[in-house]
Amino acid sequence: MDERCLRRRIDSTAASQRLRRYAAARFEPAWLALWAVALTARQAQTPDAWLLGRRGLSRALLWPGALAHDTLDGEAQVRSALMLGGDAVGDACPSPEAFARWWLWERLAKPRLWPLRVQPATLQRLWLPLWLGYHEGRQTRLIVLSGVSGEALGALKPAVLAALRAGARA
Repeated sequence: MDERCLRRRIDSTAASQRLRRYAAARFEPAWLALWAVALTARQAQTPDAWLLGRRGLSRALLWPGALAHDTLDGEAQVRSALMLGGDAVGDACPSPEAFARWWLWERLAKPRLWPLRVQPATLQRLWLPLWLGYHEGRQTRLIVLSGVSGEALGALKPAVLAALRAGARA
């Protein structure tokens, strides 16, 4: 299977500035394995959007437009970063019913998305770039920041924590 990674747009300087706003004292680059399914209108040839998710998430990420990605081998910084959830190809792959459920909730929140349909045949695995920030206090707090937009992704925190726990057990 051809694995792809989304391009990282937030560099370490910008990530450290954003994470300091969340009181993170330490940070590191990471990549999270997700599964993507295309969303298209009935007659469309190209995807209008993508739904990104993995088993264990309560909500998927909605990615508008095309996925700007590179092949995994061509990205030098991938090898130097923490890889989360990449043990096996079938690892954390959501069922088609899970994608349908996530898409139902997205359509209910945004009624203009009703004409788009999930295309299960387009299922592919990709790597989402992240920056993980750590705030030391009574308990260590984890902040998950998107490596593409620089926004905090609280919805992905359970998946990141589960992947870190699985990596610690291995």
